[in-house]
Amino acid sequence: MQTPDPYWNTNVARHPGILRQVPPGCGDALDVGCGDGLLARKLAARVPRVTGVDISPEMIARARDLSSGRPGLRFLQGDS
Repeated sequence: MQTPDPYWNTNVARHPGILRQVPPGCGDALDVGCGDGLLARKLAARVPRVTGVDISPEMIARARDLSSGRPGLRFLQGDS
C-alpha cells in the first residue's frame, strides 16, 4: 500500500521534537496512541525496534498496511 500524502495536525507538529529526543544507541521505542503509525514509521528510521499501540482496531489495521515489510516495526491493539 502506498503511503498517503503527508498530513499535518498538532500531533504531527511535535514529531521533529520527539525525534530529536531519541538518544544515540536507542534500541526500542514505544508509540502509545499510534493511530495510523506515522510517528512509529519515523522512529523506525532511527530505532531498530518500534512498537505502536492504539485502542482502535481500525487504526492498527491501517498502521500495519502502511508499514508492511518494515522489520522491527509492530503494532498492537490495546488500551492498557
